[in-house]
Amino acid sequence: MKYIKSFIEKNSDNIALFLKINRLLFLISTFVYLLLLIINQFWDKIFKEYLNINAIFVLLLISGALFLIPITKEEKRISQIRKLERKDIFIFLIMGLICSVLVWIKIKDFGIISYIISIIAGLIILVLSILIFYDQ
Repeated sequence: MKYIKSFIEKNSDNIALFLKINRLLFLISTFVYLLLLIINQFWDKIFKEYLNINAIFVLLLISGALFLIPITKEEKRISQIRKLERKDIFIFLIMGLICSVLVWIKIKDFGIISYIISIIAGLIILVLSILIFYDQ
């Protein structure tokens, strides 16, 4: 443990640079993955011959795991309670609506049950967003 602490102290600038690069990589890979996933849903496997979307997903998972390490350490230091504001509710509603529409597009061939499933999925996203906001 002593060696790890001394290594971190000696290379703190390099570690900070690595974490900044990883944050940028995570944000870019998230945007690219979601964009390619949506395009792939609408234009039926357009990238299948040229690009493996799962490779981007693996990159997203690894960079996301490394992205969360400093955030969990900062969360322990900063624990102030924030109230739910109007803009937060608006963002949560938009996320639920987008989820509902995407689920409905994927399962619209099921008939009337597709509406019920998509509404339930949107409500689940809404409730989970509020619970994560309050850290329950």
